[in-house]
Amino acid sequence: MSKKNEPVFSAESITPEQQAEFESLVAGFHRPAGFRWLDPSSMPSAVPESLRAKFVSGLLMWEQNSSGCTYLVCNGVRLDERANALDQEPFALAVRPAGTSTSVMFCHHGDWTNRTTAITAQVRDVLESTSLSNYFPLGEVPATSSGPLSALRGTSHEGAFRRSLWGFRGDST
Repeated sequence: MSKKNEPVFSAESITPEQQAEFESLVAGFHRPAGFRWLDPSSMPSAVPESLRAKFVSGLLMWEQNSSGCTYLVCNGVRLDERANALDQEPFALAVRPAGTSTSVMFCHHGDWTNRTTAITAQVRDVLESTSLSNYFPLGEVPATSSGPLSALRGTSHEGAFRRSLWGFRGDST
């Protein structure tokens, strides 16, 4: 059982088709570490439909190590209507030269700075009808829709990336 204010990690099995989807995604990366925004309809199919329906956007981040393993984290930004907030819910997996992980690890109730951003009801209405959620929290979003992972340094998205990898790999790197 998790202590209050500590993330909860859960694993979900993925199908061979979903593994192939991640392998295809990684094959299209043009840099060893980077990010790009995704709208909910273009999120990997390994994200359960019930969760994908809650996302207003997602930030796909990746980093390849020296052995050719690419770690993927998709930081889903979801609208928490009860709390009038935008909340981050990332998942992670590895695409190795020998094959993709057979499961994805979801990080619930993350503990990194600015994981949740309060919004007003008026802002929520605008976010529900546009892609402006990509720009919250303000000041933490890179100026481009894709780029090097280093552009996310010091942001809540980097926090989601590092914490998710920590949970996935069981280390603090």
